[in-house]
Amino acid sequence: MENKTKATATLATSALFAVSTLPEISPLKFILTGATGNFILGLLNHGFLAATIGGMADWFGVTALFRKPLGIGFHTEILRRNRGRIMDAIVECGGTDLLNTKNIMETVKDENTAQLLIDYFEQNKGRAKTKTLVREVLTELFNELDTQKISKNVAPILENEIKNLDAEKLFNAVIKVATNDKHSRKILITLFDTGHKILRSPHMQEEILKKITELREAYEGDSAGRALVLSTMDLTDEKILNILNETVEKKISDAEKILNTTGALVDSETAQAADEMIKMFGGFVNSAAGNLNTKKFLNDLLKLFLQKFDTEGFVKTWLDVNVKGETDPKILEKLRRQQAVNPHTPRVVEVERKPVIWRDAVDYLVDAKIDEFIKDTTLQRKFDKLIKDFIENLLNEYREQIPLMIRERLDKFSDDELTEFVEGHVADDLQMIRINGSICGGLVGMFLFIVSQIIEHFAYR
Repeated sequence: MENKTKATATLATSALFAVSTLPEISPLKFILTGATGNFILGLLNHGFLAATIGGMADWFGVTALFRKPLGIGFHTEILRRNRGRIMDAIVECGGTDLLNTKNIMETVKDENTAQLLIDYFEQNKGRAKTKTLVREVLTELFNELDTQKISKNVAPILENEIKNLDAEKLFNAVIKVATNDKHSRKILITLFDTGHKILRSPHMQEEILKKITELREAYEGDSAGRALVLSTMDLTDEKILNILNETVEKKISDAEKILNTTGALVDSETAQAADEMIKMFGGFVNSAAGNLNTKKFLNDLLKLFLQKFDTEGFVKTWLDVNVKGETDPKILEKLRRQQAVNPHTPRVVEVERKPVIWRDAVDYLVDAKIDEFIKDTTLQRKFDKLIKDFIENLLNEYREQIPLMIRERLDKFSDDELTEFVEGHVADDLQMIRINGSICGGLVGMFLFIVSQIIEHFAYR
């Protein structure tokens, strides 16, 4: 229940009981008889009558602050009539006393701002929120990058670096790395895995089946005997393809198993087989590289690369995808082609974007800096001083603006709006004055009745 309702109920109750306890009409006079009864009835009547008067007086006083109670305009609507003085007092109190630099800094200096920041990081998911904020700020900054302009400036530099590249030295380094036992094993495993996928691809299966058909037809030629033999053995082209697939896949699987078996599980026979494959691969690579006219081959390859390579487009796409986080246009083009081939396939609404290259590095850096701040007390003291100096300088710079800001805000209120604003914030608390007035009035009324009875008793004695 609101205080206003309580105060009104108290006033109404006081008035009702004040009337109900009048000695001439009170129904209690038949119960409270004799001298004692008359005393109690009179005590109650004076108490409730005084409570009613006190409540009415305080209701008038509280209401007079904001409007005209009972239409009486004499010294009422105090807030409206004294708006100027009240606003001056609010501005003076708020701008030059409560919000002055000295008072604010006395409060701020008692706070350990570094510890507040640490608590935010550790207890309020501040670490995650900080990383999110940094990411959002960097995303906005990177999204403003003109990648087209950057690519135009970077492309000539990149092309010049490619032209001046010591391709032969790089080629030899690649061959050296590729023929290293550790890397050779990984390359072979990757090649075998890729071989599996290529062998089972529909296009490759179709091409192999065509070759099998051509070979069978060439084998049979005009010989009915050969055709009969193949027919008797039920060797159709499809069965020959299946046999070939099973044989090749078994060879690839056996090779993968040998190469993938390492550590304590490998036996001497498997280890020897793996070493032989690795040496064979290394020998093949070195032999192929030795048979090349390396310099001419690399120069021709470099020229072809520069002719076909869109340096500017590459740089722009790389920045858009890896720095801005946009979708690779090649993926979008592939999806459009798939959609054109299969128009009945549901359209892809959104392509999952590739994470930007800087995100993990930024998260790591933020975590590292937060951990450093939490552990370094010297850094915390510097931060605390920096924040407090900043606040003090800011207050000193704008101390003349604070009263103006308060007044500007108050000036925006019309008389009615100001009255409603103040009443809305304090009226409920002011209603306690009415309740207290009724209670105090009742107590005073009963006290005065007792005093009057004592005086009357001694006066007629």
